[in-house]
Amino acid sequence: MGMNGQVALVVGGTGDIGTAICRGLAAAGAKVIVSGLTEARAAEASAALDDLDPAPETAVLDVTDGDSCKAAVAAIVDKHERLDCLVNTAGVSYIAPILLGNVDEWRRVLEVNTLGAFTISQAVLRPMIRARYGRIVHIGSISAEVGAPYNAIYAASKAGVAGLVRSLSLEVAASGVTVNAVQPGYVKTKLFAETQGARARIKGISIEEQEDDLVLDTPTRRLVTPEDVASIVTYLAAEESRSITGQTINVDGGRTAN
Repeated sequence: MGMNGQVALVVGGTGDIGTAICRGLAAAGAKVIVSGLTEARAAEASAALDDLDPAPETAVLDVTDGDSCKAAVAAIVDKHERLDCLVNTAGVSYIAPILLGNVDEWRRVLEVNTLGAFTISQAVLRPMIRARYGRIVHIGSISAEVGAPYNAIYAASKAGVAGLVRSLSLEVAASGVTVNAVQPGYVKTKLFAETQGARARIKGISIEEQEDDLVLDTPTRRLVTPEDVASIVTYLAAEESRSITGQTINVDGGRTAN
């Protein structure tokens, strides 16, 4: 898959999925720029990729702040004279019964996951449309399609991402820009223990029992890995995916096929 010489911005690349995506894009030949919410987070993400050659560059941006997104993108374009690809992995979760939920936490989830996807897309579109080429890939979730107890606000936020992808893809299709989402199922990451631990506590079971339940709920009988997600993202970021746009692609071990 060809990305030789292309410039790819991975937003929120400090997590396990973001790191795997950076590696996949770099292996395809892209110049990777990994962002974090702070200088320290961006440096942490870069340190996890210090074996790559060339080493990734870093950027600092906040997807909930339009000015921050525009400034970071402008700096990238000023330096490289192009920005070919955006992969947005920024996201937060909140697990709680609807009757006990905190409205400030709900607002934070929507601001990061849904409004953040819109804001960073808006920031990268101008240089992409000018170049008549671009790839935008958002990391969504199968929660956009499959309901689960205690997950209402997160599911709503990711359904918003899916709707954004479908509509935005039509708006920019004639400009050579594609817009897609990859929707993972259960992925074993550092965040997994936090989110699934919260579910286990509400259900009154151990985290190990919760993980066993998730595996049994997955037809392939294995959890998704960050590398599984990265492989699809890398394809959607490459030139060869030119005819794929407006799609939400599930990487879930067959769970949504049930």
